[in-house]
Amino acid sequence: MKACPVCGGELRRETRKVPYTYRDDTFMIEQPGEYCRHCGEAFLGSDDLKATRQLIADHKRDRDRLLRGDQVRAIRQKLDLTQASASEIFGGGIRAFHKYETGESIQSRPLDILLRLIDRGKVSLDEIREVAGGR
Repeated sequence: MKACPVCGGELRRETRKVPYTYRDDTFMIEQPGEYCRHCGEAFLGSDDLKATRQLIADHKRDRDRLLRGDQVRAIRQKLDLTQASASEIFGGGIRAFHKYETGESIQSRPLDILLRLIDRGKVSLDEIREVAGGR
């Protein structure tokens, strides 16, 4: 039995519905973690946070009217780009598209708009490359 560092009560590994608030919107997520049976305190490890990262990021994106991670991935794949080449063309660092697609980061509104325009055929990838300096 693990003891709670706050009150000394018993910690149990479980998944609980917990509220998450972003801006003025509160929603429930299924959050795995270690929970104290006595005081209710939660202890979340990196794997626990990783388990809900995509869900939280996509909820924020929905709230902000941005593309979800799977939509970013679909557009990138439609353009036949790797995550690394997409990051090189659009910026954000070498792992940017990996982070957008997995929920580690949320893309900026300007990038989101650009991806939507490309997806709708309003702007071509060749035009983007030309403006970006031939990358």
